[in-house]
Amino acid sequence: MNGHSDQPNGTTVHPNQQQSQLTVLRQKLSIERSIAEGASNLLHVFDQEGPDAAQAPGKADLRSQVERELAGAEENIEKLGRKVRELEEEEEIEAPVPTPSPQDIFSETFAMVVSLLESLQELSIAIDKIKAMDSVVAEVLANPRVKFELKLDEVMPSVLSCLSDSQTTEVRAATYRLVRHLTVDQSDVQLLQHSHLHLFLIRSLSRPPPCDLEKEHCLRLIRALLALPDAYKPVQPSVIRAIVAIAEHAEEKLRLAALETLGELQGLRVVLQSLSDGPHDLSPILAMGFLSVIDKPGTRSFLRPGVDIEIVMAGFAELGKGAGHDDKIKASAKIVGGFLKSWPGLMYLCLNGRQALEGLVSSLKTPHAAIRNTLLEMFADVFNVGRLCVAGTTKRASLLTSLPPQPSASSCTKTIETGTSRANLIDQYLAILLLVFIDAGLIDALVLVASEKHDASASQKVSSLIAEILNLSKRVLPPTPATLVQALPQLFGLTTSFNTSEARLAASEALRKLDGFNRDLERKFGDADVEMRARSNSLEDPLKRGQRQVESAKIRMGMQIDDAHFRNLLLEAGVLSTKDHSRWSFDILTELLEGPLLNPRRLDEAVRASKFMRRLLSFFHPFSYRYGDIRKDGNEAMGRKYTQLGILAINTLLANPDGVRYLAEDKLLPQLADCLAQLDPLAPPVAPSELLLSKYRMEKTLAPGYFEMLGALTKSREGVKLLEQFKIFTYFYRITELKARDDLLKAIICNIDYTMDGHSRVLLSKALTSSYKHVRVFATEFLAKLTREAPDAEEWQIRLLLTQLYDPSQEVCELAIAVLEGACQSLETLQIVVQMRPSLDHLGHMGAAPMLLTRFLSTSIGARYLHEIDFIERELDEWYHERNYTYMIQVELLLASAFGMVDFGHSAKRTPFDGTPPPHFYGELVKTPEGCEILADSGHFPLFADFIQQHGLEDEDVEVISKLKSVLWAVGHVGASPGGLPFLEDEYIVQSIVEIAEDSPVYSLRGTAYFVLGLIASTLEGAELLDELDWDSVCTPIGGPTGICVPRNIDGFVETDSWEPPLQEIPANLLLAPPTNHVERDVLAAFANLSNHILATKASKTLARIKSRHRDIFSSPSLYYRALEMISNYHYRFPVRRYIIELFDIPLDAASATRIMEAGDELRNRGRDIDEDRRMEWDLPTTKPELESMGIDGDFSDASSSPETKEAIPLEVLQPLLTIKGFFIS
Repeated sequence: MNGHSDQPNGTTVHPNQQQSQLTVLRQKLSIERSIAEGASNLLHVFDQEGPDAAQAPGKADLRSQVERELAGAEENIEKLGRKVRELEEEEEIEAPVPTPSPQDIFSETFAMVVSLLESLQELSIAIDKIKAMDSVVAEVLANPRVKFELKLDEVMPSVLSCLSDSQTTEVRAATYRLVRHLTVDQSDVQLLQHSHLHLFLIRSLSRPPPCDLEKEHCLRLIRALLALPDAYKPVQPSVIRAIVAIAEHAEEKLRLAALETLGELQGLRVVLQSLSDGPHDLSPILAMGFLSVIDKPGTRSFLRPGVDIEIVMAGFAELGKGAGHDDKIKASAKIVGGFLKSWPGLMYLCLNGRQALEGLVSSLKTPHAAIRNTLLEMFADVFNVGRLCVAGTTKRASLLTSLPPQPSASSCTKTIETGTSRANLIDQYLAILLLVFIDAGLIDALVLVASEKHDASASQKVSSLIAEILNLSKRVLPPTPATLVQALPQLFGLTTSFNTSEARLAASEALRKLDGFNRDLERKFGDADVEMRARSNSLEDPLKRGQRQVESAKIRMGMQIDDAHFRNLLLEAGVLSTKDHSRWSFDILTELLEGPLLNPRRLDEAVRASKFMRRLLSFFHPFSYRYGDIRKDGNEAMGRKYTQLGILAINTLLANPDGVRYLAEDKLLPQLADCLAQLDPLAPPVAPSELLLSKYRMEKTLAPGYFEMLGALTKSREGVKLLEQFKIFTYFYRITELKARDDLLKAIICNIDYTMDGHSRVLLSKALTSSYKHVRVFATEFLAKLTREAPDAEEWQIRLLLTQLYDPSQEVCELAIAVLEGACQSLETLQIVVQMRPSLDHLGHMGAAPMLLTRFLSTSIGARYLHEIDFIERELDEWYHERNYTYMIQVELLLASAFGMVDFGHSAKRTPFDGTPPPHFYGELVKTPEGCEILADSGHFPLFADFIQQHGLEDEDVEVISKLKSVLWAVGHVGASPGGLPFLEDEYIVQSIVEIAEDSPVYSLRGTAYFVLGLIASTLEGAELLDELDWDSVCTPIGGPTGICVPRNIDGFVETDSWEPPLQEIPANLLLAPPTNHVERDVLAAFANLSNHILATKASKTLARIKSRHRDIFSSPSLYYRALEMISNYHYRFPVRRYIIELFDIPLDAASATRIMEAGDELRNRGRDIDEDRRMEWDLPTTKPELESMGIDGDFSDASSSPETKEAIPLEVLQPLLTIKGFFIS
């Protein structure tokens, strides 16, 4: 590889030969680059190892050899690159050489790969082996076809030779990497198993820390094998046991990688222990895997109900101290909180009569501040009430976060009129969660904590939490359970008792705090209710009406002051006495401008009889360099006062005809027009330092305030006429064309008023259709803000948004679609959009475009329009075959994000999920008679009903369960409107949904059915139908539906039958022939005692003594096989496993691996023969059916046995019954 033949100078080379030579040189150059990269990576590994590893025997020589090879590869790269360039320059353009076909290139590459693989066994230098394997991997990555064409069985002996103990750890690591890239399918997995790869994996996973690179690539190979599609048992259980040992060893560097691997394998016990003990950063990921195991009966049967979950909750039962203990408590609370926010977790915690939940509630009574505070914060997070108040807090911040999202007035009106309500999935889940915890005694536990006088901080938090729970129960629970919660009999009993104990005083204090919280809640909810009223004859809020009356009275009184008082105010304001604006009285100036100067006579006196108004306005003149030169630095609040003063002065002048006339004669507007004219690209250029509205001044001074003053003029017709008089709108139009002055454009767009039709809306429209994308994006975002802030979008806003749908920028289109989709939640806005008949076919599935069109279906005119453009037929087919499934995934992701189970990252464009499900095509379709006819003609609903009735209790097939969920959502949305409910009644499908919610063995499916029942309960007819099936619906005070329903028998809904975990199989080493000599028995007995930490020391001494006397026995393949069976079937710590393996003097290679497995087969066959004879003697069962009738499975080893072989239980064993601790593999 280091030497390459050169063509002699002057020799004529045929073009085809030259091209072939060029191809070969390029391939060699690629190989040399791969070698250099591999050597560099190996040196990087050496640099990361500690000084102890660097001093290991042979490490220095290996490093120097790698450095030499790297230098040689770099030299070869330079030479080859030079030759390639020379040949490329010598190519004749007149006679172009035909390019080799892809097949020829592949054939050359494939031949090179096979040659390199076959040469591995012949290479003696470690670095050469590594270079060859890295080259093969590089070629496979560049041309994946190579590994599919390669016959792995032909090169496997050469590859396995690199895994022997005689090779270096770097070579073994490279070999595992090579095997990982060459393995393709199940046939390769079988070949690896027949090659006894698991013996090499077990040995590699038990090596000491200097071999971390080898163990890392070993784990990578295992994960790759597990990821192969349709691979049957790609990894032997004995290998999994080795991974378990690494995961349990806290000092092992690869512990996290082992835990992640076990999490994917659903290694329950080890994962559960790691959830409690750490690492805590990995706990949320592992918890997600654990929840997936709990969901289905086939996987959760491996858990011990009521036992395994206690490992996660162990932190609440330990009364320790220190930061480590607090971290453990917080980690446990985070995990348990995650369980409570998911259906599998909640259902599992309700097993055995809610024993786990009752234990969690009982932990609140523990006199441990850290446990108690952590649990209170956890319950606040679980019930979605925000952060709790602490002692000394003056503002109840938590009450702001606990308010539910309030609908607008218009939407509330439509809800009352139609007798329907939009369901809230979060509230629906909180209802069942709250009922479960009420039955578990949470309220009584909170009252008990609140009555403890010595913990003021906890008492404050508890009072806040009780208030939030009371408010939540009033909102999401039916009247009967809500009334029981509101009663608080224990707290009132303590308060009204006649003793003078501290408990009574603490209860009274808690009740006082609770009353304060409730008052704040009622005040906030009261304000929200007033905002929701939309009746024409409704009375305004008396408080607000009284405030306006007081303000009006103050203005009238201010306008009626006498002359002396008015003159005194003018003098006290400071404007007449000094030009120093810092000495002016803002309070008096505000009082004058909001009171007396609104009187025409007083304004005339301030204008003509004194210099007050002239001096005040001269302060704002741009060319006076007073207001415009005030810097913002650290004094933005004061600068804001000056700007508000200018706006107030302009509003005062605009309120009076004389004031308008004076404003037209003043220099303020002409000078502002001159400042804008300086920016006109058609005007003569002005030096940047002389620009009064330069970028620097806009950033550092109060110059942006001039645009706020101009914006105040756009709010009245008189002000607009003044702006037209001084051609300020003309300058605005020209400024919008300036690409480099985004600051001016934003200042104009954000400050002018759009109430009146005219120049303001034209300016916005001009910005929306600007030739610059960033201008269009900003203007669209501002228009979106205007639309969202208004109670209902106006027609001009909708028209401009529809224009943006045809923007060439996808970002602008998606933003406009999102705004329109949100605005169309209002029926009036939706009708306006449909009447404009926008053409949306060009949008396809961009952003929320399908949802926007789907909303059109909820009106008759929209349904007819969509039918005309053939949208309904296309969508019916897509939703039936695909989009139903996509919708199900979308809703589950939204719920997971709302409960904090999934993090989508922080995005300003992403609206937090408020619990309202996205619109569903079938749900919108049945809101009109025309849509109901279309659905009936399609025949989809009877197919949905049949699928639910046939597969409602499915618990194994994942695809069927997923489809069932999607069908349930479709049926639920159909039943969420009065027009769609008859479809459910005709098919008698509601009873089937109730049966799924109460009896389905799949927890997540049960939760989906529960949400669907909430959708059905969003109509009065649906609530009545559910009432007949023993489900109570929550109604508003006026009897309207809320879309929340709960079962009357809560125990029958959340509790499931317990189960017995499967019996552990008999370990494979008990099926082997018993040892024939006493030394081997002593060795095996010592191996067994090593798993007991009490007997481990004595056992290790015994083994050391036996090895000193009978060293040859530790070279026996049969004994090595027995040892492997023991560490593969029983729990041994990682150091003990390594100690057992290192006791043997059997260098592992392909030949020794074969001898070991042959010895194992011989032991197993002898064991069967001996057991057969003894069974015949004792008349024991011998056939497999007889054994299975006793609950015994016959084959427990890694190797597969013949199906015709009779399996038996040996009468003689070496160990007593052992307790399997940790991870168990079936």
